[in-house]
Amino acid sequence: MKRAFILFLFPLFTIGVFGESVSVKEGDSVTLHTDVTDIKTDDEIEWRFNSTRIARVTGNNAIYDEDVKFKDRLQLNIQTGDLKISNFRITDSGLYKFEINSPRVSSEKTFSVSGVSYTGVKSLSVLVGDSVSLHSGVPELQRDDVLLWRFEHQNTPVAEINRKVGIFNTYDGPDERFRDRLQLDYWTGSLTIRDIGTSHSGVYEVDIRSGSSGYTTHKSFNVTVSDAVKSVSVTKGGTVTLLINVTEIQKDDLIQWIFGDIKLAEILKADQRFSTYDGADERFRDRLKLDNQTGSLNITDTRTTHSGLYELKIRSSRWFINRRITVTVTDPGLSPAAIAGIVGGVVGVIILVAVPVAVHVNAVVINHRRKIAELESRRKSVRLLLSDFFSAEVLQKGVLPLINDSMMKLSKPAETEQQFIVIYSHYISTHMKSV
Repeated sequence: MKRAFILFLFPLFTIGVFGESVSVKEGDSVTLHTDVTDIKTDDEIEWRFNSTRIARVTGNNAIYDEDVKFKDRLQLNIQTGDLKISNFRITDSGLYKFEINSPRVSSEKTFSVSGVSYTGVKSLSVLVGDSVSLHSGVPELQRDDVLLWRFEHQNTPVAEINRKVGIFNTYDGPDERFRDRLQLDYWTGSLTIRDIGTSHSGVYEVDIRSGSSGYTTHKSFNVTVSDAVKSVSVTKGGTVTLLINVTEIQKDDLIQWIFGDIKLAEILKADQRFSTYDGADERFRDRLKLDNQTGSLNITDTRTTHSGLYELKIRSSRWFINRRITVTVTDPGLSPAAIAGIVGGVVGVIILVAVPVAVHVNAVVINHRRKIAELESRRKSVRLLLSDFFSAEVLQKGVLPLINDSMMKLSKPAETEQQFIVIYSHYISTHMKSV
């Protein structure tokens, strides 16, 4: 009777949870949660993989069985019994079983873990000023999911989402290096770093705890940011190469080159599709050559109409990179008369914009005679001369329409560059004589 009473006071509970299914991408990490809050010193904890013991907790010590398969890739939490498997391999797929035995409780929990093959790289190199999006790999976060982004193994996150308690935040970091640069996708948890700099090089880690399941997935990205020329100049008729700065395109990469609203080239490695396009006005006809290994783009026999802003977009399952490169195509140079004509027209525009139209043309020539002489002596290209007066953006759009609009009352508009040169050469030489 006494023994029965003791058994009544200290019953042995057996709790079983079966069949948690987990998918882990090759190279990522996963933590299998036991749902135990505090292990006692007399608790016996064991983890088995396909019936073979791989780790256990005895007293306050974590002990790992000698298994070459998991060498240095297991981490056992002695407080909760949670097991983390780092750098997951396809051969790690199988049945994982957790067991806890003590005078108070007996419990077990199993996980069916399957590895998903992934051949992509986990390291990426970008250039200063790029915009980079690191994908969480989740199509849509659920209400109970908790997501944390960390930089360089810091305890404090740079971004976090916890929908259940209403947290959706990005942080500047202790030294504010991420100030006004981070953008977090509310639905997927993907993290975008805008206008990236060299101080943002490092390891980015995302932890996603599934509230409805007993595991956490871990992803890491090694990002290297380097300085590089983001603007390129080429002489008319020459060839310019727009580099992508990768050694080899990955299987799931989608690469696009865009000029304004014109798609110039596209690579979809999975479908072995490598395409170039002439553009609606065919300005790039027979001029584009795409490197199928690296994605770099060559533009041959360049013209001034090829000057402008080129945009590169690289999208993969793990990240998205957006880069902009400015290309300037310069004319090899014009005659002194052409230079005088161009400069005279530019001077006229500047004065007409800055002062009332009633100002006499002689005043324009007198006020800028010294500037004209200096520019003429330099005898550089027309684009270089105009750059003394206009910004690069104005030059890219073309100065002929601007000058024609402003000088309409002084001379008939030029329809071509040659007409423009003739008209304004005559204009400036005529008024110089009256000075």
